[in-house]
Amino acid sequence: MTVVFQNELIDLFKQHEKYLRGETGGKRLDLSLQTGHELDFSKRILPGAEFVGAFLNHSNFSHAQLQQTNFFGATLNNVSFFEANLTQSDMRGAQMQGVNFTNAIINEANLADGSLLRQGSGGEINPVHQGDVKLRLVDAVFKNATAQRAKFSSAIALSTNLSLANFKGAKLQGVNFTGSNMQGATFENADLRGCNFRNTNMSAVILLGANLDGASFEGADLTASLVHLPEADKNAFSHAKMTKSLENLEYSIKEIIANHKVWVNTLGREGKRADLVGINLANVVLDGVQFQAASLRNSLLNKGSFKQGVFAMSDLSGCNARDASFAKADCRGINFSMARLDQADLQAADCSPMLIASHVSNAKATRWPANFSGANLQGARMRGANFCEARFEKASLAGADLRDANLEGAVFLDSDLTGADLRGTNLDKADMRGAIGVR
Repeated sequence: MTVVFQNELIDLFKQHEKYLRGETGGKRLDLSLQTGHELDFSKRILPGAEFVGAFLNHSNFSHAQLQQTNFFGATLNNVSFFEANLTQSDMRGAQMQGVNFTNAIINEANLADGSLLRQGSGGEINPVHQGDVKLRLVDAVFKNATAQRAKFSSAIALSTNLSLANFKGAKLQGVNFTGSNMQGATFENADLRGCNFRNTNMSAVILLGANLDGASFEGADLTASLVHLPEADKNAFSHAKMTKSLENLEYSIKEIIANHKVWVNTLGREGKRADLVGINLANVVLDGVQFQAASLRNSLLNKGSFKQGVFAMSDLSGCNARDASFAKADCRGINFSMARLDQADLQAADCSPMLIASHVSNAKATRWPANFSGANLQGARMRGANFCEARFEKASLAGADLRDANLEGAVFLDSDLTGADLRGTNLDKADMRGAIGVR
């Protein structure tokens, strides 16, 4: 195989750019059946480039434009596609162990099986690359990747991090997800027939409209997940950890709210703290509810209405509040870490720090900020809300409406703000290190 070096790529990049513009001297980038180690393709505009059968282990394609690029049969172990655009790319048969697809766009890409063949000296036909098909994507990371309508091989195993990934409409029939972290992933209308989800973390996952025929969920954690199946198919989840219904609670929701109010008013001396961990509160209307310091971890709050409610210092980590409303709610010091809040309404909510008085005389009160770390806030309506000092580390706020919001001192380390509307926001002293999509 021909070896290609980094200094040789400069002219090839320029020729490809001319090719894309239709200029004289332009030529499509073609590194098919060539080999290079730790090459840098980051931030390059390379739609339609050819990498068929290439050896490019440890190379860097982060932030690159790779729409309709051909990686058929390539060897791409430990390659970074961080935030790359691989829409409609051909990755059939590619070896991609340890590949990083974090924040990448892989819509309509083809990651199915494929074998690059060549004719030997004796006329025999053999594969160009040898490798176990089942291990093609071992340890690959798809965190927060968008792979809508993508096609995967039924022979592969994806035992890795797929948290917050979007596989809406994807073809994943027969894939083995055993032991994977899939928290907050979306599989709406996906083909999941015969998939193995044993012992996976699937909390706050969306499975609406997915084809789950023959899929196994033994030992899977499906708390706070949206799963709508015909009665005949519910046995598939008999050995999975599911969200508990209100009917299975010792007290009614009205009694729980009343007891919690007494607990708050007596500073814990009477009543009982609301413990709604892993409970299904989807579609409920609890406007004005007083749930300060309550525990709603891993609860299902999808399309619930909690307008003007009091959630100060409450724990809603890992909850699924997709399409829920917390408009004008008191959310001071709330914990929404790793929660699903996509399309949620947080307009005019108070998510500022909670001031906690010190028992030491003359000591300053402690400021306890709201926590949205790792949360999915895609398309959330957050206009006019107070997020002073709130923590958004590694959160996704793509397409969120943050107009006129107070983000003073907020922390956006490594967060995604692609397409977010920041008009009129107060970003004074905000920490934007590593944040993407900021205009």
